[in-house]
Amino acid sequence: MKKITFLSMIALVALILSGCGLGKMVPNNQITLKLENPDLENKGGKVEYVVKGTVPPNFMQKKATVDLQVPVFMNADGSEKTIMNAIKLVGEKSKEQGTVIPRKAGGTFTVAGNFPFKEELATQGIYGIGTARVGKREFTYLPQKIGEGISNTSSRIGINPALSDQAGNGTNLLFAPHGYKPEFETQTGIIYFEVNMHNLNWNLKLNKDEKAKQALNELKNYLFNALDGNKKIQKIVISGWASPEGEESFNQGLSEKRFDQGKKWLNNQMEEWRKDYAKRNKLRLRDVQIPEITFEYNAKGEDWSGFEVAVEKSNIKEKSQILNVVRSQRSSADREQKIREMTDIFTEIAEQILPPLRRAEISIVRNKNNFTDEEILELVVSDISILNVNEKLFAASKITNLQEKERIFTNVIQDATSENDWRAYNNLAILAINDFLQTADNARLDAAQSFLDKAAAISPSNGIILNNSGILYFLEGKKDEAKKAFEASQKAQVEPVKQDYNLGLFKILDGDFTGAIQAMGNRSCDYNVALAQLLNRDYAAAKATIDCVQPKDAKAFYLVAIISARQNYEEGVLGSLRRAIELDNRYKAEAKTDAEFKRFRNNPNFQTLLK
Repeated sequence: MKKITFLSMIALVALILSGCGLGKMVPNNQITLKLENPDLENKGGKVEYVVKGTVPPNFMQKKATVDLQVPVFMNADGSEKTIMNAIKLVGEKSKEQGTVIPRKAGGTFTVAGNFPFKEELATQGIYGIGTARVGKREFTYLPQKIGEGISNTSSRIGINPALSDQAGNGTNLLFAPHGYKPEFETQTGIIYFEVNMHNLNWNLKLNKDEKAKQALNELKNYLFNALDGNKKIQKIVISGWASPEGEESFNQGLSEKRFDQGKKWLNNQMEEWRKDYAKRNKLRLRDVQIPEITFEYNAKGEDWSGFEVAVEKSNIKEKSQILNVVRSQRSSADREQKIREMTDIFTEIAEQILPPLRRAEISIVRNKNNFTDEEILELVVSDISILNVNEKLFAASKITNLQEKERIFTNVIQDATSENDWRAYNNLAILAINDFLQTADNARLDAAQSFLDKAAAISPSNGIILNNSGILYFLEGKKDEAKKAFEASQKAQVEPVKQDYNLGLFKILDGDFTGAIQAMGNRSCDYNVALAQLLNRDYAAAKATIDCVQPKDAKAFYLVAIISARQNYEEGVLGSLRRAIELDNRYKAEAKTDAEFKRFRNNPNFQTLLK
């Protein structure tokens, strides 16, 4: 008995079927299929495709039909088959409905659509499977491969958050505001002088004015109290001024001499305090020292601004005209001349406007807080218990050592007076997240979640807490929750945070690559911007953006490898992929199945790299 080969069997089947109306349609399928874009990709959770087919002349029998399933995703062994679409081709005399293909001329057809992306489809082959039929007779062709794989590069968004006091347009783990604000009060006294004079004249009308005398007396008492130690002096400012009707260089010198008189008056008051303090405390005068004080000395020259303000506030009817004339002069000499001329016309200028400008101002500036900034930084180490919560958080903001920061925040939540302050819990949370980024210890994420839950319970709808929660969710792979947190952060009732950059990441996932680039500020040297540019097929821009990212981590090198693959640049693929694998060996397994590298799978160098 003769051995029947597979081909003989096919020929026999074809002979049988040809007598049943299928003719030359079997056993070989002459319908050609072409995937218009062989590089299918996940774009916004959808995969779009267009398959075009051609039926040659004299192939389609007049009464035949071909049920064509395309595209079909399945493994090479035919397992796990997923049919995405189908089309029915019919002959001219077929009674079934479908796309009519003339016998003699043949024809073309298109199958297009989209389907939801699924991870399991990404590594499968893409096929067309046709079944020819006439009546009850049918023949199914071998699957026709038209492509393979779906790239899921859009899912490669990544974050590399940094600890920060300010949001900016990026992904930042945000410290809560410390709330500490240096507050100062100023006590001022003024000594007035006659025109063109700098000597002290206490009989001058302005110096005899009760308000002026009271201001100087209060300044003196304020100084004495401060020197006694009851108040902390930040600085003492002494300024000399001249009225602007004289010659400029003369007025500058005059203001310097008036400043000297102000300084002399202040020194006299300090010496008087020494004597008084020694007497009150029964000390020798030589044992009493004036505390160290910061002085600021200014010879201001002509007070043009004071002149204009005084005229504006005056009752002179022509004040607008006066100011316009003065302001329109090209030089200070011309302005001075105009003022001198107007003093003859408007007595108010000579009698009311100019005299108060001839002065020396002495101002004592005091820090109203309990401690200076320097003292706070010392006390947070030596005696943290005497600081209030804002002072503690301020000190933490100035300290770079993260362990010291954590110690301070822990002290805040352990202190009964501040244990319900959301800021310390928030700050401990982001330190825990930062630890995770350094160690990959998932226990630190659990700790961060606990701290953020406590912070949110104390301060609901808080943009800073929600921002940090969004980052935590992202790191845990919970991207839907992360997006909701970032959206809520932007709309929060308390401490809202602008989230353009972070929400731009999700525009990448949604397939809006141009919108993502705009939302992220089209930043240079940014991984996610480079990713969006790559997906937008602007490879030159993507390469330039990712090249300047320093230092590059594994995902950045992997992205460079994808850019190189898209441009069919073998050296770039191999070099960048090698660096990615060196930094994170998991990328070896990813590259083996990533559709971005399908053109290199038969490349011996590529295969060797991934062994």
